Amino acid sequence: MSQCLNPECLHSNASDSTTCQQCGWSLLLGGHYRALHSLGTGGFSNTFSAVDEHRLQSPCVIKQFIPPQLDPSRVEKSIALFRQEASILKELGNHPQIPSLLAFLEQDGQLYLIQEFIEGQDLFQEAIEKGPFSEQQIQQLFTELLPILQFIHERQVVHRDIKPGNILRQENGSLVLIDFGGSLQLEGSFRPVTGTPGYASPEQLKGQVEAASDLHSLAVTAIRLLTGYLAQEDSDPFANAQQRHQVWHRLKVNVSPELTQIFDNLLHPDIQQRYQSATEVWQALSPNANLSSTPSPSLQTLSSPLQPKMTTSASIPYLKSDVGANYTHLKDLLTQQNFAAADQETWNLMLKIAGMTTQETLNIQVVQNFPLQDLKTLDSLWTEYSGGHFGFSAQRQIYQRLGGSLKLDYAVWQTFGKQVGWFSEEQWQDYANLKFTLSAPIGHLPACFADPLNRQGVDRGVCGWWRLGFVTLLHRLASSVDE
Repeated sequence: MSQCLNPECLHSNASDSTTCQQCGWSLLLGGHYRALHSLGTGGFSNTFSAVDEHRLQSPCVIKQFIPPQLDPSRVEKSIALFRQEASILKELGNHPQIPSLLAFLEQDGQLYLIQEFIEGQDLFQEAIEKGPFSEQQIQQLFTELLPILQFIHERQVVHRDIKPGNILRQENGSLVLIDFGGSLQLEGSFRPVTGTPGYASPEQLKGQVEAASDLHSLAVTAIRLLTGYLAQEDSDPFANAQQRHQVWHRLKVNVSPELTQIFDNLLHPDIQQRYQSATEVWQALSPNANLSSTPSPSLQTLSSPLQPKMTTSASIPYLKSDVGANYTHLKDLLTQQNFAAADQETWNLMLKIAGMTTQETLNIQVVQNFPLQDLKTLDSLWTEYSGGHFGFSAQRQIYQRLGGSLKLDYAVWQTFGKQVGWFSEEQWQDYANLKFTLSAPIGHLPACFADPLNRQGVDRGVCGWWRLGFVTLLHRLASSVDE
C-alpha cells in the first residue's frame, strides 16, 4: 500500500504507484520516501510509517506539518517549532538512543520531517500489559536515560516531554528517547509553553524550563511506572506538580535509600532544591562509582551510547596479552587523549599480534583467529580512557542496536557509518577527514583498520570497503565478552 500525503485525500494506492490515483499528488517524497500508512496525529503533525526506496526499502517515519486551523496567529510559531525539531534531531541524531534525522524538505506546499524508524514498545504500553515496574527496572530506566539526558543537556537542549510514551524499549532491551517535537534550545529566545500535564514540572507549566525540569519529569515517569499510577484522571495522586514530593511518601513505596534520595530531590517543586544535572543524579544513584577517572568534567561516561560500565584501571584485564604484546605506549597515548597517535598505535599492535608488517592489512582469517585476550585489552583501554565514548564495544553496541548481525546488510552498515561519522554526504569519509577528539560521534574511534593506502591519501573511503572484516571483528569481540 502507498499512502497519499494530501491532507484532503489520504487515499490508499497500490504499492508501486508513483502518483495518487485519486488526487494526482506524487507518492514519493524527495523522489524516494514512500508513506505506507498513518501512525496517528498529534500536535501539529501527521505521522506515517514509510520506507526509503533508495535504501533497500529501509523503514523510516514521515512527519507532516499540519498548521493549526482554529488559530491562524499560531501558524508561524508552529512552523518554527517544526523546523526547530528538525534542527535538534540533526544536532542530536548521532546518539544511538535518539532517532536520526534523515531529511527535512518541502513538497506540494507541505513541510516534512523524515527520521529513523525505531522498532519497539513504549514503556506506557509495557506497564499497561505487564504491570508496575520493579525497583530493578527503575534502576535500568535511570541508568539508560541519564546518559541520554546528559548528552542533550550538554548541547543546550531540553526535551520537555519525558514520559513513558516517549521512551521505547527495543528487542535487545535498550531504551530510546523519542519525540523531540516539544524540545527547546536553551540558547534561543523562542520558548512557547509545552509539556504533558501530570509529568511537567511546576516551572515548566509556567513557561520556565531548565535541564532540571527534564530530571523532574524523569522522576515522575519513574514513580508512575513503579506505582502503576499511569492514567491521568481525577484520582491521579501525581496530578498536582506542587505536591508530588509529599504524595509519593504517602503511597509508602519501598525502595533503596539511593532511590529515596533521588525521588525526594527530583520531585521537589522548587527547581533550586533539585539536582541540576544528570551527572549529579548519577552520583546519587551510584555513590560508590569512581567518576574521577573520566577525562573531562562534562562526564563523557554519561554520554556513552548504552552506558558502558564505570570502568577504572583496576577493572581492565590490565595490559594482558596472549602473545606478549606491550600496551604501555598505547595506554600513555590514550591517557594524553592523543587519539590520532593511539589509533595508529592500535593498528600497529594488531598487525604485530597477527604477525604482519605495517604495510599489510588484516584479512578475515586473521580477524577470526585474533587472540581474544588482546582484543579485550585493546577495547578496554579505549573504553577506559575515552570514558566509554570510543572503543570496539561502543561500536558493537551501536551496530547491534541498528539490527546488524554477522550476515551483512549494507543498508544497516551504511546507517551505522552515519551514526559513527564514517559516512556522510552520501559517501564514505577518508581517513584524513576523521576527528580524533571527544567531539567526534560516539563510536567514531578506533578506525585503525583503514587500509595503508587510504592512510596515505588514496581515495578509497575509510572502512567502507572493509565491512565484512569489521563485522567479523565485532563478532569476535562478542566471543571475547562471552568467555
